[in-house]
Amino acid sequence: MTRITLTTTALILSTTAAFAGPVDVPPPPPPVVVAADDPFEGFYVGLEYGHSQTSGAEIEDGDPPESFNIDNDTVFGAFAGYNIQEGALVYGGEIRYLHIDLVDATTGFTMDSVLDIRARLGYALSDAAMVYGALGYSTGDATDVTSFDMSGFNYGVGAEYNLTESIFLGVDYTGRQLEGERPGFSYEADVNTLTLRAGLRF
Repeated sequence: MTRITLTTTALILSTTAAFAGPVDVPPPPPPVVVAADDPFEGFYVGLEYGHSQTSGAEIEDGDPPESFNIDNDTVFGAFAGYNIQEGALVYGGEIRYLHIDLVDATTGFTMDSVLDIRARLGYALSDAAMVYGALGYSTGDATDVTSFDMSGFNYGVGAEYNLTESIFLGVDYTGRQLEGERPGFSYEADVNTLTLRAGLRF
């Protein structure tokens, strides 16, 4: 009797499975891609290379100013900074060092390097692109017979594009109005740079 019952049960189960047909298994859900909430926020460092142009005047006590205009395309340097992002608004601070080596053949004035400390205020056009303006303070190393320091304010505009979450490219224009002096002479100089930048975000 038990053998008949088991055989009948097996027959019923197999018949039910045959009528039920194949079981549909739903496909797995697609992977979820999570975009960075603030792609421009955090520390960053990088290198830059570009073109520089300087104009100004050497002023000797009691004599009219002697102007100079220097054009050079070998500016290079490094930068580091930190951004805070709130929605599309991006702001932060940056420090950069540029080697310039500009020489005026007439006056002998040489602009060797500049150090910029500046605040930046930007707007994120997308998760990949940002434009910004900058304002800050600059110091420079100059030489004319002897070495002396120059200082003044800087201003600039630029743009950045994120190639990945950590690698970006950019372009930056910065103008500087600097003043300095050595015994018997004073100097005024507008030091302008246009550079291409490559950096890493952390």
